[in-house]
Amino acid sequence: MSWYVVKTKARQESRAVDHLTNQDLEVYCPWLVRKNGRREALFTSYLFVRLSSLSAHFHTIKNTRGVLKMLKFGEWWAQVDDQFVEYLRFKENGFRGVPIFEPDQEVIIKDGPFKGVEAIYLCADGEARAMVLLTLLGRKQSVVIEESLLKAI
Repeated sequence: MSWYVVKTKARQESRAVDHLTNQDLEVYCPWLVRKNGRREALFTSYLFVRLSSLSAHFHTIKNTRGVLKMLKFGEWWAQVDDQFVEYLRFKENGFRGVPIFEPDQEVIIKDGPFKGVEAIYLCADGEARAMVLLTLLGRKQSVVIEESLLKAI
């Protein structure tokens, strides 16, 4: 399955997301939430649709309310990697203050002095930090670490 790029009509990202979702398609549109609480698309007039076969859904997507067209570069349909969408979701959740990990979830530390050490995620500690439980020298110790250094196992 691949993520395809869809161009929406001006300021109709939300409408396109709703109608595509109603058609049982997996849709992702990263949002920014302004300080005044207003929500707007991170990529104005663009969203992503995950499809196993573009040909089976092309006309459905193209004729959906709010959608202008499927993005194409020459003869190739614009696609993005799963890792890119996962990264956007990670950053979007981080900016919203939504925890990325669940309490008691096993994680591994990606960098720093504890690189490669497995830990248990306890809770968020501020906007960018997390409290994890490490086993050091046979004792369990809670440690505060940058959340970006953690990866789910």
